[in-house]
Amino acid sequence: MSGKILIVDAVATNRIVLKVKLSAAHFDVSQATSAADALTIARAVRPDMIIVGAALPDMECVDLIAALRAAPWTGVIPIVALLSLDTPEERVNALKAGADDVITQPQEERIILARLRALLRQHHALQDMRLNAGTDYTTGFAEAQGGFARPGRITLLGAKICDAVALRTRLRSVCRHQITALQAGGPVTKTPGAPAADVFVLLISGAADDMATNERGRELMAELRSAPEARHSRIVALVPAGCKLLAASLFDMGANDVIVGDTDAAEWALRMTRQIQRKQAVDHLRTRLHDGLRAAMIDPLTGLYNRRFAMPFLRELATAKAHEAKEFTVMIADLDHFKQINDLHGHAAGDRVLCHVADLLGSGVREGDLVARIGGEEFLIIMPGADGEEARSTADRLCRRIASTAIMPSGEAGPVHITISIGVAIGRSGMAYDAAASSVDALLEEADRALYRAKARGRNTVTISARPAA
Repeated sequence: MSGKILIVDAVATNRIVLKVKLSAAHFDVSQATSAADALTIARAVRPDMIIVGAALPDMECVDLIAALRAAPWTGVIPIVALLSLDTPEERVNALKAGADDVITQPQEERIILARLRALLRQHHALQDMRLNAGTDYTTGFAEAQGGFARPGRITLLGAKICDAVALRTRLRSVCRHQITALQAGGPVTKTPGAPAADVFVLLISGAADDMATNERGRELMAELRSAPEARHSRIVALVPAGCKLLAASLFDMGANDVIVGDTDAAEWALRMTRQIQRKQAVDHLRTRLHDGLRAAMIDPLTGLYNRRFAMPFLRELATAKAHEAKEFTVMIADLDHFKQINDLHGHAAGDRVLCHVADLLGSGVREGDLVARIGGEEFLIIMPGADGEEARSTADRLCRRIASTAIMPSGEAGPVHITISIGVAIGRSGMAYDAAASSVDALLEEADRALYRAKARGRNTVTISARPAA
């Protein structure tokens, strides 16, 4: 089953014909004969897509689309307007109401199915991003219907540069976005390192359904889809009237929209703005996802890595391939008498001390070493490839650096002095994966015991484990 589709049309013949086509393509089809039925069924069924016909007894098509967009359970799902009259005004009105696409009858079955597959593919990918980003049902793509889009960047790629320039001239009068015209098949940005377009428009010229036109169109689409600069961009293809097979192929190759033949300038501008809105909505989700991943790995107070990141890093280091086996160092560092700072100066001052010490530790190790905060005032330092001598030298230097630094908490009358104690253990990579977890735990226990010995020796000192733990 490819997904659930709700067909809304008062004309039984229209519903039956479309249901037969969709059922043959393995869609689960529901039907509604009125706007009221559609709203009720959509809430109960939660379809993956709604196709709205123009002939409804109780509501205009555009009004139903707007009502579906306003409902929380249908606000983000694809809506397609199925129009009987192919006029620029009807198409623009449907798109303005919130339709994701407009299909006019009659239209070849292959084109219809390709359009629906493309919309569903984009919808499901976005749903996955929304789920991973931790947003609620109406966050993310719902904004794409609200007109919040900032001016975006559109790049027109013409097989003939004159075609791209002509379209740019035509669009500039109705479109507020930045538009660039380039030759298709070459670089997709005007200058190296320049930001990629939000939307690439691929202009394919040639005879209708000519084999050479189809082949060239697919080649250009494949090149653009594989370009690193275009990996997060939307792609719209413009193909000559009559190129139905090419249009279907481009949809299945990943085009976000395919426009067949000439299109009214107002509809062009609306479609471009809608694609930019969708791009910005996806960018918003991607940023939120990245922020969530970063939050899962980073200690929010100090900006260092946390235990969740450090432990897999240490296990990976311990299980490095046998031919790469070498020593590595694990240090556990703990601030001395830190409770007194909180008691005397307050927890805000204690937080500032922790942040300052974190900066000193992070800048005091080699590039490629890892420093993590794993407890209140406890830090973990991992040094790949470092032997005992280098570990001792680094730990001693960190102790001296922190002890010699006066930290000035904001608003305090005088500086705060702090020292640190460090326990060191030496491990060796190349162990079996299934033994890594227990070996890493043993290594950390050795470093922890060494830390306690450093505390017992008077603090502000370094102790190295007497025996290797891994």
